[in-house]
Amino acid sequence: MATAWIPALLRPLCGGDAKVEVEASTLDELLRALDTKCAGLYDRVVENGRLRPELAVAIDGEAESFPLWEKLKPNADVTILPAIGGG
Repeated sequence: MATAWIPALLRPLCGGDAKVEVEASTLDELLRALDTKCAGLYDRVVENGRLRPELAVAIDGEAESFPLWEKLKPNADVTILPAIGGG
């Protein structure tokens, strides 16, 4: 099972849980599986077939601009990261 770490702003959708475990082999599958446990999450993080620009994802500690079809290891750690503002 993959472990998804949920940022504070999205935790109300997940009953306050900071982490949720789901079966998934791609990032998109993970986000859709999360949506079944955290209703409305998918639409909050995906827009026009891509992650929303104000969010990032770290997979197994690597933060990059991952496409939704990114493959996940069976026990992947996926962290949804809100963008950090500043100037």
